[in-house]
Amino acid sequence: MLIQFLNYAQHLDFEIKYIDQISYRVVGFRLQDFLRFQNKYNNQYQLTKVKEFFEEVQTGILLTSFSDNYFQSLVAIPLVKFHKIQKFWVGRVWLAEELFYYNYPFLLPDFFKTKLTKDQFEVRVEVIKVFHSVDITKTVLIQQFLDYYSTVSNQRINNIKKNFIELVQILQEYDLIESNYKIISNGSFLDTNELNISNISEGFVIYEKIYISLNFCFRFV
Repeated sequence: MLIQFLNYAQHLDFEIKYIDQISYRVVGFRLQDFLRFQNKYNNQYQLTKVKEFFEEVQTGILLTSFSDNYFQSLVAIPLVKFHKIQKFWVGRVWLAEELFYYNYPFLLPDFFKTKLTKDQFEVRVEVIKVFHSVDITKTVLIQQFLDYYSTVSNQRINNIKKNFIELVQILQEYDLIESNYKIISNGSFLDTNELNISNISEGFVIYEKIYISLNFCFRFV
């Protein structure tokens, strides 16, 4: 939900406030509008979940930097306020400007736009975690992922595999990864041009695209 909110907040009007020379982006919005952005129902249950989310992030995210002679730790979201105007809950949230400098919240495709099953959601979270690794090589361990399930039918396993392949295809469509892959078979890595439910039982490897200019190297999506 944090990734979704950062995507949502980057398009909102804002003002800049400071705490000890640290800049914060202050945004205002209606909770109902954020729910609509998430394609969720506007009901009391969802409103409660969103408010619980903001309670958690207000104390759960710290940005730190340090060196031999310097250390700084700051709360990424130091202030959250909500009040009701007529029938709408209106929020006012302070967000560290530094949060908007990270590429991934904005540049990865939004995997959460549509309503998802539990398995679809877990697969999407796993792919995001893997893609956030520093290495260009991204290894998805299917068998290890399935080991977290106590019992799972063959049909469910195949559906989970299909979900992984679907997300790889989306990353390919957004030109985020190379078109060559590796599969893991008996602990060995084998080249392949196609991923399917038969050859990814242990896992597979994808490669992030890196674009290089004359002056610097950067991730492009």
